[in-house]
Amino acid sequence: MAHTLWHRGILIGETNFEGDGSRRAHGGTRPHLAGVFRPTAHGRRLLPRLCGILSASADLKDELLRRGIDPDDPPPESVHEVLETTVAGARVLDVGRVLSEVELRAPTGVPMRVASMAFMDLSELSSLTRRLDCSRTVDHEAVPPSVAEFIVSVTLREPMAPWARTAPLQ
Repeated sequence: MAHTLWHRGILIGETNFEGDGSRRAHGGTRPHLAGVFRPTAHGRRLLPRLCGILSASADLKDELLRRGIDPDDPPPESVHEVLETTVAGARVLDVGRVLSEVELRAPTGVPMRVASMAFMDLSELSSLTRRLDCSRTVDHEAVPPSVAEFIVSVTLREPMAPWARTAPLQ
């Protein structure tokens, strides 16, 4: 059975998270899950507002640099101004607002407590990799169309209860 994702009470898609929920986010103590996101028609329409945080954050960093502000240690008032007055800032805020309205439910239908969530469009990741001139470990152009388009990554607030896990992959 799949975990489902809901926006304002409307089903937007589902995922069968990879693994058993024992991975930890960024070396911390909270469980981290990731899997292919399979959107519904409504979810596909919402995806432009769910994805894009990586590109928007890169744009925000560029804006800070243009203003002569160190993006690794910006003064809070500068961050607030850039968030409130730029297209990049508006994009970051919009993605955050929409994500805050997304609910993750266990296969049993019970809502799960989420610390953070991100949706990733793999074509955006490919574009961003080229834009930032990152070393490429994957030839995105060679990936067949049958491979996933979207990934959802979730860090839970607390360990997964046994009822929240999906059946192990065979």
